[in-house]
Order: sequence, then structure tokens, then C-alpha cells
Amino acid sequence: MSKKKSFTITEAAKHLGISRAAVHLAVKKGKLNATWGKTTQVVEALLIDSKDLESYRVDLTRQRSGKKS
Repeated sequence: MSKKKSFTITEAAKHLGISRAAVHLAVKKGKLNATWGKTTQVVEALLIDSKDLESYRVDLTRQRSGKKS
């Protein structure tokens, strides 16, 4: 795991190997915690704590849904 304290939706998706939409869905369903916060690239974005990202498990049966080939 990276030493970053938080990840944007895009960074989390890349780290988990899933689509941004899948990360948004996990956040919406309460399976992955995210909070609004400031980043260096944009004024404000949803951020996922590194501990939450580390503990999140991708459902391998659904991992490919929504992912570009």
C-alpha cells in the first residue's frame, strides 16, 4: 500500500483495478468510506482514506463489470 493518506476516486479505482463507476457505487452503497476534502489537483473531491482502501475487498465476480477492455 502506498504511504498516501487519502486517494481520489480515480486513484482508488486504479489501485483496486476497477472502474471509477465501481468505486462510486461502493461509496454509494456504504461499502467504502469517502469524505469530501481538498486535494492538490482540484479544489474539493471525494477522498478515500488509505486504511479504508486497504480494507476494501473487490468482489471478484463483479470486478469486470463496467471495466473497459
